[in-house]
Amino acid sequence: MIDFELIDDAGGFPIYFQRLPVNSVSIYWLVFVGSADDETVGNHGIYHWFEHIPSRGTVKYPAGYRDTEARLVRHGGSAGAETDYSHTAYYADVPRRVWPMALDILTDMLAQPLLRPEDIEAEREIIQQEMDEWHSSPYGEALCLLPELLWSGHPWGHDQLGSRESLLSMSPEMLRSAHRAGYTRSRCVLFVSGDLEPAEVVDTVSATVEHLPQGQGDPRTKPASYGALPAWQGGAQTWRKTGHEDSAVFLLFPVPPAAAVEDAHLLWTVVEYMITAGDLGSPLHRIVREDSRLAYSPGLISSVGPDGGYWGLEAQTNIANPQEVIDGFWQVLRSPDVRSVDWFEFVQDTIRGEFDMHDPSPGDFTEEAAGRLTGYGEVWSDQELRRRLLSVSQETVVEFLDALSPENGHALIFQGTRS
Repeated sequence: MIDFELIDDAGGFPIYFQRLPVNSVSIYWLVFVGSADDETVGNHGIYHWFEHIPSRGTVKYPAGYRDTEARLVRHGGSAGAETDYSHTAYYADVPRRVWPMALDILTDMLAQPLLRPEDIEAEREIIQQEMDEWHSSPYGEALCLLPELLWSGHPWGHDQLGSRESLLSMSPEMLRSAHRAGYTRSRCVLFVSGDLEPAEVVDTVSATVEHLPQGQGDPRTKPASYGALPAWQGGAQTWRKTGHEDSAVFLLFPVPPAAAVEDAHLLWTVVEYMITAGDLGSPLHRIVREDSRLAYSPGLISSVGPDGGYWGLEAQTNIANPQEVIDGFWQVLRSPDVRSVDWFEFVQDTIRGEFDMHDPSPGDFTEEAAGRLTGYGEVWSDQELRRRLLSVSQETVVEFLDALSPENGHALIFQGTRS
């Protein structure tokens, strides 16, 4: 069961640790700076670069991939990075015997990327290929277009990758300035899990992070607020034509700011279970896939932070079906089955079972714990999160579902045009 403990924060950032009786160690650095900070230091997509460019060389590991990630792969380990609106993450899973080296590599990637002009030019081509890959699919392109359609003018209102134009505008000087402004130890949180002693973790971290920059940015140990989101377009249908063979369809609802409704994100989580529990036997798959055969893989989507966000249903379908998919989504939300006591009991058993199945896995545990911090703002244990989810009553869920009306739903259809 996930149960991380805050073991130290004397170095200017929290260290969360959970001991697990396994042979591997997982390290997960969170840095609370992301694409919502782009415009404060340059152009759209600038902080996404720091998911990529450190792999090409750092002060202590200047020789590129063979000097960074490959050192861990050599021992059977793995490493990666990702960028979100509110944070960037660097993570690795490695054998216990090399975990200090893995921590040193990840920390130097976070703290001291070289940002050499030749590396920047090489990575510019890689990021352009990543953009092309996203835009090559109906669903990927829709995800790139959604932020501006929903939140234009807000720090969340742009594609995290940026545009071709913004990509070309990135200079070494701009990237160095962005790194100095955003990457400070007061915005870092470290998660470690494995068969270690807490004192060993603290001592190893303390000996490794002396070069973490102090910086002048505001401290962040959870997602930051970027100001009120633009007014929600309730009752709207937004159509955009794309050049793809299929269409991507979304029915979204607003999630209020965390300060306005306590545990709002938690309630959405329970509603997600109500719609998707049971996999192919879930209300969503039964109605949209099995009965009507409108979409192979309908699902749920959300993007939520302290200022609110959205939650909703999504699917990829053919050119002719978008409106039928929207109608199917409404059928799911209005279904008597989703509101039944029997189904609520099924969902509660599903929630219990998921926590029962949390077998020890350092990589899964650090990733999930970090996700709870970025999603809920707290590093809840399995016991606490399970208690909170199971404390939501069936009456509360029904009341919540009944409030999901056409007046507050926003349908967005990215319609394919190429047959």
